[in-house]
Amino acid sequence: MGDLSRNVRETPGEQGECIGLLIPSVGGILIEDNSVLLVKRRNPPCKGFWSIPGGRQKPGESASEAIVREMLEETGLVVEPVGVFGVIELIPRKQVEEHYVIVEFILRRVSGSLRAGSDAEDARFFPMDNLPRNTGLATREMVGELLNPGRGFLNNCCRYKVFQIEHLCETI
Repeated sequence: MGDLSRNVRETPGEQGECIGLLIPSVGGILIEDNSVLLVKRRNPPCKGFWSIPGGRQKPGESASEAIVREMLEETGLVVEPVGVFGVIELIPRKQVEEHYVIVEFILRRVSGSLRAGSDAEDARFFPMDNLPRNTGLATREMVGELLNPGRGFLNNCCRYKVFQIEHLCETI
C-alpha cells in the first residue's frame, strides 16, 4: 500500500490532495429488552469510555463482514446485520490526520454468550434511557435518536452526521 503520509498536507485546500487518513469503520447497535449493548474500551482511542461496539475495517473486508468480526472479538456474540442505522463521520480537531467514516448497523443476535473480548474491559446491556456517565457523545446521540426518532440532530430520513470534536473521546 505504500506510505500514505506522502499525500497528506499540513494545510488542507488544494483540490485532489489527501488532507488526512480516511479510516473506514463500523459500529453495531444491538438492542434487547429495551437495553443497548455497550462496551467499555480497553485501548485508545477512547480507553475507559462506553460506546457502541465496533472498530476499523480491514483491507478487503466489507463493512458487514467487519461488524460481524468486531462484535465477536469485543463481545463474544455472533450477530447478523439487519440494516444500516446511519453513517457518522468523526473528525477530531486535535487529530486532523484521522477522519473516521463509520457505518452504524442495526444487529440481531444469532448466538453466543456475552463477554468482554480482547478490545473491551467490559461488555453489557444498559437501559436505553440510563446510559453510564462516561458514554461517548456519538453513542449518546445514536441512542437518543433510537428513543426519539427525528428529534435529535440525526436526520430521520438519512441519518448522517459529521462530528467536529475537540477530542475523539468527547462526552457531554
